[in-house]
Amino acid sequence: MGAFTEYGESDGSKESLSKRLLQGIAKNTFDKKHTDMSEPLRVLHIISQQPGKTGSGIYLQAIVTQAFHFGIKQYVIAALPVTESPARLPHLNPENISPVFFETIDLPFPVPGMSDVMPYESTRFSSFTPEMLEMYLEAFSSAITKTVKQFQPHVIHTHHLWLVSALTRILNPDIPIVTTCHGTELRQLMLASELKPFVVPACSKIDRVLALHAYQVEELTSEYHLPSERIDLIGAGYRRDIFYHAPQTRNRTRPAKELRVVYAGKISRAKGLPWLISAMQDVIIPEDHTMCLFLAGSSGSREGDDILSRIDKSSGCIEYVGPLSQEKLADLLKTADIFVLPSFYEGLPLVILEAIACGCRIVVTDLPGLSSWLPAELVENKVVKCVPLPRLVHVDEPNPEDLPAFQKQLADAISFQLKQSTLPEICRPEDIQSCIKDFSWESIFAKIETIYRKLCSGEKI
Repeated sequence: MGAFTEYGESDGSKESLSKRLLQGIAKNTFDKKHTDMSEPLRVLHIISQQPGKTGSGIYLQAIVTQAFHFGIKQYVIAALPVTESPARLPHLNPENISPVFFETIDLPFPVPGMSDVMPYESTRFSSFTPEMLEMYLEAFSSAITKTVKQFQPHVIHTHHLWLVSALTRILNPDIPIVTTCHGTELRQLMLASELKPFVVPACSKIDRVLALHAYQVEELTSEYHLPSERIDLIGAGYRRDIFYHAPQTRNRTRPAKELRVVYAGKISRAKGLPWLISAMQDVIIPEDHTMCLFLAGSSGSREGDDILSRIDKSSGCIEYVGPLSQEKLADLLKTADIFVLPSFYEGLPLVILEAIACGCRIVVTDLPGLSSWLPAELVENKVVKCVPLPRLVHVDEPNPEDLPAFQKQLADAISFQLKQSTLPEICRPEDIQSCIKDFSWESIFAKIETIYRKLCSGEKI
């Protein structure tokens, strides 16, 4: 951290933003001005990623849509490469979206990613220099300061307990701030540990933090020194309007007797893709059936390209369909029997809910926190089959000694679910839908909107 600290402390007559982050904020930020709730609520959303292209970007789209239906006025600040067309969000006028452009004179590098492998060209936070950090903070500071002055939000909702949320806190000590933890920031605390001192002091003063699952609550209290009474276990949701069971679609849109397995996510080692591709050679296909694995997602890196090159060398049917919109992904899942997610690390994998809603059986690694939010009935009835994680030697890097056993367990779990999919339904689709009804975005946002209003009115949550 030495180089970063020295840079922050030697910034001449003007105190640098990086130094202010190191200091956190001295004043009590919890005595907020109360808002007259007779007027429409104004919410400023801030995300340091591209909207709609990652899990957090999809989360943002969903809450913007739900907030619109609640009559909330909204403004969004988001990151974008200068070469891309302006960001679009449902139910939001383009003039209410303020992009922070990258690959410019002021920010001469790609958008930094909250994961080290992103579905688009990105910069790793672990590669930040002191100069890059200051440029990054200055660009977001300019956008935040200008927007707050113009829009005058009652509450600010940021995404990720990372640099931009910390910056938002020190710039706006008197505005209530809600931050959604997506899990990737907890990984960045280890991958880019030199930036941790710029993150934790201010983020520990966030008014309310929205956690995805119970295990994450424990991590937040430990890593960010956040008291549990300022953490709300909210979870995340799925779009009921596009993700739903449609057996007529499954039967009509694929060859007879073909069983379909689908993976959706980034094409990377951390998602377990190399071992999934290899495991398909050992999957036992039910008699009189064929099987095909569909891989959906963006590689965005040489690592992804190397993984995809394995497809030609593997036996069986494996088809790469590229990145898909939410609507296209729903169409694919409605034709599938099995959804598989062999990841070594996830925040909260929304795609599991989406696949369940579409009628898929699930194979997933036994991720930390998974059992705390996944309905127990789905595991008990074998709709969801969990595969033990290999030991991890660093964040999401598996121990090589465990990988042969992991690959075999993955193949066995897929074989089991393929066989189950050919048998009469053990669980009725309507019962499965009932299990996940509380995970709709409508239900999730109702909780968030209550937090917004209580924070603004000064009511104890």
